[in-house]
Amino acid sequence: MEGDLPDQPDLFSVQQEDDAEGLEHIPPFVAPVAAAPSAVTRDPVALRIAEAVRDVFGDFGSEHGLSRGEIAQACAAVASADEFDSRFRVFIKLRLLESLHGKSYDQRYVFNPTSGAALLVYERLGEAGGVQEITMLLDRAREGLLNGSLTEEQLAAKIAQARRSLANYTNHLLRLVRTRPIEELLGQRHHHAHTTSLEEAKHLVHAVAEQYPALRSGGTRLIREALRYTGAVHEFHDRLMQQATTRRDFSMLLPEQYLTAALRSSTETLAQVFATTVFDPPHVQITTGQILTAAADHQPPPPRQRLPRPPTQPLGPDPVETARAKAALARQRREATVTLLMAGKDEADVTARLRALPWQAAVKHLVDMLRAAADPAIPLMLDISREVIVDAAGPVTYASPVTVYRIPDSPQDVNDDTEAAPQSPHE
Repeated sequence: MEGDLPDQPDLFSVQQEDDAEGLEHIPPFVAPVAAAPSAVTRDPVALRIAEAVRDVFGDFGSEHGLSRGEIAQACAAVASADEFDSRFRVFIKLRLLESLHGKSYDQRYVFNPTSGAALLVYERLGEAGGVQEITMLLDRAREGLLNGSLTEEQLAAKIAQARRSLANYTNHLLRLVRTRPIEELLGQRHHHAHTTSLEEAKHLVHAVAEQYPALRSGGTRLIREALRYTGAVHEFHDRLMQQATTRRDFSMLLPEQYLTAALRSSTETLAQVFATTVFDPPHVQITTGQILTAAADHQPPPPRQRLPRPPTQPLGPDPVETARAKAALARQRREATVTLLMAGKDEADVTARLRALPWQAAVKHLVDMLRAAADPAIPLMLDISREVIVDAAGPVTYASPVTVYRIPDSPQDVNDDTEAAPQSPHE
């Protein structure tokens, strides 16, 4: 079951092969300011107590500080009472802990943020080494160049500082690769997993060369040193890869290194890793019951049966013809309405008849006349004047004069009646 299996590293797991105590980077870090070689502790409990003190002040501290008892209670999980007493006196002397008001009789203490910054540096050194500090130095120099906070002399000093630091790291790495046993290289593999210093150096040198041409030679030396460090990293990884291939132990490789090998190496090169590996032949046992179960699970569905067609219904009336008949009936009704209003004349002023009707009927008759005049099948023409007749007391309050003309059926009638046809009073 899943919960019964112990946690085992897989092929891509990143393990820390550094010193078990994790303190090997602290003595070199404090050496420039150490008063004596024995001043640096090698007890991992000391570092855990300092981290616990930092955490309790970060979680529960305030501007009023914490008492000694509160600090001791927070450290009880990582150290005994005697160990805490010993480290507490050291913290007071070195001002990791300071009295709240600066008095010797004070019983409340505050945490010095400088010590907190040192703890962050220790953690970063333990995880990624000091190459990251060089990358940060290059990034800060480029930022200072862009915002104008660094002079030409200061930029030259920072370029030289980064170049010398890279040279020291390159020499150290080459010495490890060429003279030291593989166990020491395993402890350093996390410190050189990413080589971003070359890119940062290129960006800085490109920006400096545009603004300060005199610093171009110093930038060229920085690029040369960054290339030398990148070559040392490749040589470092090549030795790890060679050792991993010899031992068939891929636990010493980082996931990025294994991915790079898989992408850049040929199939034949990758196959050499398993050239001497013995594999058992495949042996599959399938029972009759499993075959029947699989066949039942994957059998095709039964064919679908369509429903019988419904019986043929007798054909009803044609909807198109029905619509046409309805339209013809409506046309006849409208033509009859207009003819009635015209009283059988070829020209009639129907204004008085419309005004005598209730306004709903007058509107309906006017709409019928408009639709009849717009219908090419009905030989009528409608003329509505722009004049407005107002009759506040009548059935139709507002009305315009309306005249209806019947269009002759033949062109001969039109020619005969051209002179006799009266003109519209509104033309």
